Amino acid sequence: MILSFHNKRWLLILGDIVLILLATYLAPFIRVGRLIDVFVVNTGASTFTFLGYLIMLYIFDLYNMGQNFRSRDASLRIIVAIGVGGVFSTIIFYSLPNWTYGRGILFIQIILSMIFLTFWRRIFSSVFYHNSVKKDALIIGAGKSGIAMYKLLENPNSPYRVVGFLDDDPAKYGKAVASPKVIGTTGQMMQIADEWGLNTTILAINYNRPSQLVHSVLAARLQGMTILEMPTLFEKLTMRVPVRHIHDEWLLFTDGFYLVSKKYVQKIKRLIDFGVSSLLLLATLPIMAITALAIRVDSPGTIFFKQKRIGKGDRVFILWKFRSMCRNAEEGGPVWCKENDQRVTRVGKWIRLMRIDELPQLFNVFLGEMTLIGPRPERPEFVKDLESQVPYYAVRHSVRPGITGWAQVNYRYGASVEDALRKMEYDLYYIKNMSILLDIIILLKTIGVVLFGQGAR
Repeated sequence: MILSFHNKRWLLILGDIVLILLATYLAPFIRVGRLIDVFVVNTGASTFTFLGYLIMLYIFDLYNMGQNFRSRDASLRIIVAIGVGGVFSTIIFYSLPNWTYGRGILFIQIILSMIFLTFWRRIFSSVFYHNSVKKDALIIGAGKSGIAMYKLLENPNSPYRVVGFLDDDPAKYGKAVASPKVIGTTGQMMQIADEWGLNTTILAINYNRPSQLVHSVLAARLQGMTILEMPTLFEKLTMRVPVRHIHDEWLLFTDGFYLVSKKYVQKIKRLIDFGVSSLLLLATLPIMAITALAIRVDSPGTIFFKQKRIGKGDRVFILWKFRSMCRNAEEGGPVWCKENDQRVTRVGKWIRLMRIDELPQLFNVFLGEMTLIGPRPERPEFVKDLESQVPYYAVRHSVRPGITGWAQVNYRYGASVEDALRKMEYDLYYIKNMSILLDIIILLKTIGVVLFGQGAR
């Protein structure tokens, strides 16, 4: 059975739905000894727990198809996700007496869901990760873009298997540029495709395409060959844009980037930012007060840390954070934050882990200098160097910077130019595909990142 990457995810979700429903119906049967239509007797409670578990599974990254679902980490995530869902359900049930649900039934439902979902993911991994069927494909271009595409498709979860490269450079013929060899020229595309029985070719020559190459690719496409552009396929499989392998024309003609220019979308985001930041400032006031006291007691220095950052339109603004480093941490000038940084205080370590140090940035959101969801703002001292080393880095400044973003929920804390480049790939994907739905997805994933402490230093 051949299933695409996205179809596998939907199958995984469908399995979760069936098993959570099974646990929901089995729980009262085990508790009272008879079948009860819980969605009729306890409509609100059953519906809330059912949807809550699915949301928690998503928050805890359990629909990430690149993850090993047979690992201990995946099992732990399932237990925590269902457990947190159960806790929220209990709080809701006590707050809304009409949503009655027996504690014994809820407990059994939680245990059954944990067991079912853990075994389901192990079975899923065994069946689809080791017996998946891939489509054979050729890569046109044995240069850096072609090799980068091949390395990506080496992933066991990728939908394609590269059988070889095509390149018009005679010096490369027969040589192994990665694992497969250069097996022909672009003019031999259809002949080689017939020999291998394939109909997919990935075009990985992104710059200065010769007219002969264009004519060969066009002729192959007119004969039924599927032609995929390397940057587009890369983006689809990784949800990031390969900034080292794109050019201005690709950015100009590719789908996306429309929402950046639509003012009404920005106005909707601004209204949401203003309302949510106002509520969160009030809700987190006790936490911020306790944090301020802990910082004051733990180490000498100011409670808040102010830093210049670059915002939308290259405007400089002052970003506010709780101080997590010792006083005078940058006497020698600005430096990247390092793993196990000795400048971080005892309290700073914990507030960074739980992202509490970011809470004062809600003031920046309230004032309109930042947004809740967007690329993280960088310091002026680093921006000049990054713009010269990271392609299209300045595109980040076409939107307001955010407290959290697509890069933050998908990549570790950045501490180098190479990290900045990888995060730029995620940021460019966000700007290209920006929408309220994507913001909601990032917000949900941020909850999982904070709870598991990923990316924090």
